[in-house]
Amino acid sequence: MKDKLGIVVGIGIVAAVIVTFSFYVLNAGNLELNEIFPILIVSILVASVMYILWDRIKNIRKGLPAQDERLKITNYRACYYGFIASIWSAVGAPLVSGILFDYELPGNYVTAIVVLCGGLTFMISYLYLAWKGE
Repeated sequence: MKDKLGIVVGIGIVAAVIVTFSFYVLNAGNLELNEIFPILIVSILVASVMYILWDRIKNIRKGLPAQDERLKITNYRACYYGFIASIWSAVGAPLVSGILFDYELPGNYVTAIVVLCGGLTFMISYLYLAWKGE
């Protein structure tokens, strides 16, 4: 019951985010660079949550628990990789920008890069680890 309730709440949250996100995109008009980063961040997060929910729904339909020990370890490992990627992107993005382009990144761009790198790394590593089975 706890697994089903968590999935229903997750689906409700994803639906609310998608509706809000669609209103934002439809009313945005011309998008600039500082508006594309939030769109990418939300897209990555929504896609990863939808995959995780789909995977858990698939397990419940088979009569299994929504998340077994292998998926918990996969989730922990993917979160660890995303965290490490976030730390190194926070260090590397301003450094690379300063060296290669002689441009100092504003704080909001660095924050967007950190969230994007962490989210992408989590999503890619979760998909890879779940597919590989480790």
